[in-house]
Amino acid sequence: MRVGLRTQIFVWYAVAISLLTVGLAFAAQGVIEQRFKATIDDGLRDRTDLMAAAILANPRIGKGAYDALIEWVTEQKLSDIPALLRISDPKGSVLASFGDVPDAMVPIMDRQLLLPEDELNEGRFETVSMRGHEALRLFTISVNDQSDNQPIVLLQTGDSLGQIEAARQELWVYTLIVGIGGSAAALLVGFVILRRGFRPLDRILHHVDEIESTNLAVRIPAEPRPPELKRLAETLNTMLARLDAAFRAREAFVGSVSHDLRTPLAILQTQIEIMLMQPGIDEETRHDLNRMAREVRRLSRMTNNLLLSAQLESNPSFTPTEVDLRELVREVVAEARFLAEGLTVNVTAPEIVMVSGDYDLLKQMLLNVVENALKFTPSGGVIDVGLDQDATRAFIRISDTGQGMSPDQMANIGKPFHKGGATSGSGRSGVGLGLYIVKQIVDLHRGHLDIQSRGGFGTKVTLELPLYSSHGDAPASF
Repeated sequence: MRVGLRTQIFVWYAVAISLLTVGLAFAAQGVIEQRFKATIDDGLRDRTDLMAAAILANPRIGKGAYDALIEWVTEQKLSDIPALLRISDPKGSVLASFGDVPDAMVPIMDRQLLLPEDELNEGRFETVSMRGHEALRLFTISVNDQSDNQPIVLLQTGDSLGQIEAARQELWVYTLIVGIGGSAAALLVGFVILRRGFRPLDRILHHVDEIESTNLAVRIPAEPRPPELKRLAETLNTMLARLDAAFRAREAFVGSVSHDLRTPLAILQTQIEIMLMQPGIDEETRHDLNRMAREVRRLSRMTNNLLLSAQLESNPSFTPTEVDLRELVREVVAEARFLAEGLTVNVTAPEIVMVSGDYDLLKQMLLNVVENALKFTPSGGVIDVGLDQDATRAFIRISDTGQGMSPDQMANIGKPFHKGGATSGSGRSGVGLGLYIVKQIVDLHRGHLDIQSRGGFGTKVTLELPLYSSHGDAPASF
């Protein structure tokens, strides 16, 4: 299934908005998380630096004076002491620990105390996480003697990252709400803009859909539209002008040739008939003359069809009158029986059925269908012609026991110059205008043509026409 351009653009727009929303959400998460960590890191470093400065300023504390250090720290009631504090000697042996430290994290924290001296002099941040426990942000630094720059103690401070995790979860909720709402609003705005943007194109397509072969003189009206669509409309109008000229030239040619052929064919037909009436003609000559007469009649029908098709295309109108379909059906069947060699033609028309239309056009319509049945039904076959009606419509049904049509042939039924297949008679057929003219006449009378056929099972044609109405709502001139 092919997807329309409008749908494709909207889908791509929706995908782009969704990806942009997701990307912004992850970017916002990353930025905010980094800022939270930076805030915690700055707090840990500031408080650790304060403790280191206090240790260095206390004359009681020096190298190896760990008892005095521990006593001093225990006595302090500083609000700046971190939630987690560990003090160790320069070799990494923990001297004191303040705050709750999960036992499972102690080995990881101890390894931070054994880092190289140059890293500890600068201070080292590390995130320690373990399943089932809140992640910790650690800062480990060496407090060095100001006289010889040798380490006195190692300070390890830490703070929980639970606040960051809680903020992250809360941010995801807000991001989800804002993202969905914003995406929905963006999609709605995009849909409205897309619809407004395609409106000029829709108007062009609407005008193009209304143009048929019978009204190629119609043009797409000029109106304010984007330059690209303006160019498209101008191109279509130019193409329509060329098509109109080509159709008019074809109709004029077909009409002229058909009209010019009718007179010599009529003269030829008359001369053949006169020759057939002459006495003393041998059987072989009579047979040849009869064959010539059949060919002339066939050429006359083809010429009449070409002329009628051209007239219907150039001037599709008629003055409606009251037509008795029963009389018309019986007349056509009588003519068909004259042409039906080796075929049985049955008619069922028990009641008078009145429609509004043109008698000659309706007769030609039915003749074309019946002649098709005669051509495509082998000798010994049967053709049934029936007439009935309901409350508002008249139905003429023509069925035969002929060769039928394949699905490929059915797909082209009603198209001009399309032949249904080889005939069952002489092998000569028309130019493929029979059913095309039938459809033209049916459409002109606001009727409906239905053809059902299967290869080897014959064909059934139903002609549906509106009944005559004395209130004037029957088909009128076009």
